[in-house]
Amino acid sequence: MAPRILIVDDNSDCRSIFARYLDRLGYETSEAENSAQAIQKAVAERPDLILTDLQLSDMDAVRTAILKQDPLAGKIPIIVLTGMADTRCRRQALKTGIARYLLKPISLSQLSAEIEIFAGGAGACCPT
Repeated sequence: MAPRILIVDDNSDCRSIFARYLDRLGYETSEAENSAQAIQKAVAERPDLILTDLQLSDMDAVRTAILKQDPLAGKIPIIVLTGMADTRCRRQALKTGIARYLLKPISLSQLSAEIEIFAGGAGACCPT
C-alpha cells in the first residue's frame, strides 16, 4: 500500500501542484482547504503524513484538536510548508510538535526528500 499524504492549503493551485507531483511519485493523496477539513480527514483517513501551509490556521490549535479528537491521528507527522521565514513563527510551530518547518519556494525534489523521511517511499511500509 502506498503511503498516504494529506495536503492542506487554502490555495487550490498549491494543493493541486503538490497532489499531482506526489501522485506521480506513487503516493496516495487527499486534500483539505482548511483546518476543519484537515482534522476531519486526519481522523477518518489516518494519512501517514500531513503537509500543510502555516498561514491557513494556528498549528497549535490544529494539533490540539487532532489530539483531542483522536489519539492515533494526533501522532501523524506534520510538515509545514510556508513563506514565513520569521524565527519566532518557526519556534512556535516547532513547539507544537510538527516534524518539519520548510520554507517556500521549495524544489519538488527537496520536498520529496523530506516526505521520504516521514512517509517512506511509495509502496513502502510506513512508520507510525
